[in-house]
Amino acid sequence: MKSVSLIDGRGLKTPRVVEIIGPAGAGKTTLCQALNHYPKQIRLYDFPDVRKIVYAPFFVWYGVSLVPTLMRLYQRKSRQLTRREFAWLTILNGWPSVLLNEVKNCNQVIILDQGPIYLLAEMREFGPGYLKSQEAEKLWQNLYCRWAKTLDLIIWLDTTDEYLVDRIRGRAQDHVMKDEPPATVSEFLVCYRRMYDLVLSTLMANTFGLRVLRFDTGKQPTDEIVNHLLIEFGHDDKSHDWK
Repeated sequence: MKSVSLIDGRGLKTPRVVEIIGPAGAGKTTLCQALNHYPKQIRLYDFPDVRKIVYAPFFVWYGVSLVPTLMRLYQRKSRQLTRREFAWLTILNGWPSVLLNEVKNCNQVIILDQGPIYLLAEMREFGPGYLKSQEAEKLWQNLYCRWAKTLDLIIWLDTTDEYLVDRIRGRAQDHVMKDEPPATVSEFLVCYRRMYDLVLSTLMANTFGLRVLRFDTGKQPTDEIVNHLLIEFGHDDKSHDWK
């Protein structure tokens, strides 16, 4: 079942579950902070945290259900899943049901920062070898189908490598590419763009309703992007009323 949608004043379906993606330095955190000023209309939502006891039932239930499939796929020549990777697969497996229940119980647009597309890209690219085998495709297809039915809109932030390199180096928090030469950072950025392209193309092959909005954060200021999204979400920024 696709996530429930409202109808805005333009007669268009209002997206209910939205993910923000983009390479490092693209402005995802900045945009989320700006959208957080509209709590009545927008809800920022993080994936279940394996370190919090409140989510223990979630990880037990959806993690255990994955074990038979993973045991069948596992090959001794391949490395095992790390704990983090197992948690990510559990999130990919169970989070769609949680989000669809959330949509039923609130009128807000749910915004995901580094959500399923990020996790799918990471796992497909850097996960153990046995998850890249032909035998594992049924598992991935199942996960893609679940998320194709859950996500309504993807906000893809990006800009030129030159801007991104400057932002990565200039921000306070550490990053694996912070002290690397520009050529190495560019290779890193190309890799993530390719990963996102692959995941998105597979998701969109499983649904007709998923849309992608792209913004160049080197040319478009955050407030302009926010205003565009508020209209997309059926919210008139001038009146601050939900449409």
